Amino acid sequence: MNKSALASFALLALFAGCTNNPVGPDQTQVVLQGYLYAHEPVSDIQVATSMAIGGSDSVENPITNASVTLTKNGTAYKLSPNSAQPGYYSYPGSDLTVGEGDSFSIEIDAAGRHISATTVVPPKPQQLALSMTTLRFQADSIRSTFAGTRTRLVGLDSGVVSWSNPAGDFYFVVIESVDPNRQLMRPDTLFTRRFISQPTDQSTYMINNNSILYTGLHVLRLYRVNKEYADLYRSRLQDSRTLNEPLTNVQNGLGIFSAFASDSLYFNAVMN
Repeated sequence: MNKSALASFALLALFAGCTNNPVGPDQTQVVLQGYLYAHEPVSDIQVATSMAIGGSDSVENPITNASVTLTKNGTAYKLSPNSAQPGYYSYPGSDLTVGEGDSFSIEIDAAGRHISATTVVPPKPQQLALSMTTLRFQADSIRSTFAGTRTRLVGLDSGVVSWSNPAGDFYFVVIESVDPNRQLMRPDTLFTRRFISQPTDQSTYMINNNSILYTGLHVLRLYRVNKEYADLYRSRLQDSRTLNEPLTNVQNGLGIFSAFASDSLYFNAVMN
């Protein structure tokens, strides 16, 4: 499952450090954005090139002919390019599983370079709960001098997601409409079925009106963020002038190779 919001967070942190860093790369680099999700297929491995700092572009030119190998417990798995998404690689077989506590390494040969990285899949979130299983909404019309009348969706319930987080780890929430009979509650908006929150180190999250657009059944997945991604996300919140080098766990390249584990629950959205 490709999660472009994660990639954008990583790129912002990584290249904010490079841009203001005198020891940043002065030539084209191979960039890896690789994410593994517990109990999900391997399909979110992206390989690209960055451009020299100071050029008109910073990233990304997808590499479609890379040699990408994922290794788990001494067994190597060759990944294949995804023709529908240039620069993305996935595992076509069914014999590779991703589980909590599994250690992975990745090796990539591309653009005359050999890069590598390692990660460990974290434990899934604990004590995931939602304050209610049905969230009620009502439509409210707003009249604007410039935009005319538009529809605003008002939540009548406070849906609070909670979980155990004594160590202050980072998590993010994904909410997706999964009801085949869903109906759009707010017609003047983009038709998106999936919402992805920013990472948080708190133990609660309030469901926002803007994250629910359809009636019917929704699945809410809470992902625990691994250490290397949390470190990269924290660096995005720092003053980039204090960074000595771009944060990356990729050897001989740039980017991020990380893993996530999730737990899920379901709720319904209804129009009052």
